[in-house]
Amino acid sequence: MMRWMTGIVAGVVALGVVSAAQLKTPTDWKWRMDTPGKVIEAGEPGPGEMHFVGMPPGWHISTGPGALLYHADHALKGNFAIEAEVFLFPGDSQEEYGVFMGGRNLEAGQSPVYTAFVARRDGRGAVIRQTGAAPIVAWKLNQAILPHPGKETVKNVFRVDVNPKDVVFTANGKEVATLARTEVSVEGLFGFRVGSGMNLHASRMDVTQKLAPVPVK
Repeated sequence: MMRWMTGIVAGVVALGVVSAAQLKTPTDWKWRMDTPGKVIEAGEPGPGEMHFVGMPPGWHISTGPGALLYHADHALKGNFAIEAEVFLFPGDSQEEYGVFMGGRNLEAGQSPVYTAFVARRDGRGAVIRQTGAAPIVAWKLNQAILPHPGKETVKNVFRVDVNPKDVVFTANGKEVATLARTEVSVEGLFGFRVGSGMNLHASRMDVTQKLAPVPVK
């Protein structure tokens, strides 16, 4: 059994029997890897490969290099919220996983801009700028973020609420950080941020566009 199928039977998805041949890389999504590589639909991803397939409900992602994954037709502006439910499988990588927003210049050869709300296997969370930049909110343990126990899977729900004056980051319904909107890049493309050597299943990515007027303090 391939690594990316580990734990599916434990309740991540209820698909019955699904063959690897039925799992396809979404043609309407794009990705930007931290280092040059390619996407594969089956087998263990090597150092320069990423496994990314649609697996209803959601997507399964196993990385060699770290990557941003996003739908190029969807960008956000104004006041909005994004929320993603992510199941992390056993593994050794201590890299990050979560969501990003405010994405610009994500094509290869460009200098990317984005803000990511992410966690690590040890239960630490952070708000980071693009890869390699200093965190906006430094890595620290937070009771809102569930650490990985070493076996089975762990589920974390990442949510970012973008309001007129502030941006609120919550995990599993509990606040992790609140920042002034002027401190972070929020408008633009959004999707998943997954570090190198990770194995996870993202069961949903929900977007709410906040149309009603909001009191500004």
